Amino acid sequence: MSLGSRSGEDDVAGDAPVVLATMYDPVEAEIIVSKLRSAGIKCYLRHEAAGVVYGLTVDGMGQQDIMVRPQDLEEAQAALEQSA
Repeated sequence: MSLGSRSGEDDVAGDAPVVLATMYDPVEAEIIVSKLRSAGIKCYLRHEAAGVVYGLTVDGMGQQDIMVRPQDLEEAQAALEQSA
């Protein structure tokens, strides 16, 4: 899947996105994604749909996975460590 789209198709390089972090606070997840994007790292949020609709954060509902390209994983991890 290309990080620029959510069509479900593999990108040109054939690299499937990987989970950088899992958050349960949507605001915190958006802040992290914004920080990564400002550093030039392509990323997106993958939401658990029922949590978004119902606003629940129990038993995995409300889970927000921050997805990055495999080749950006180390750089993204370093960016997260700097902000901690």
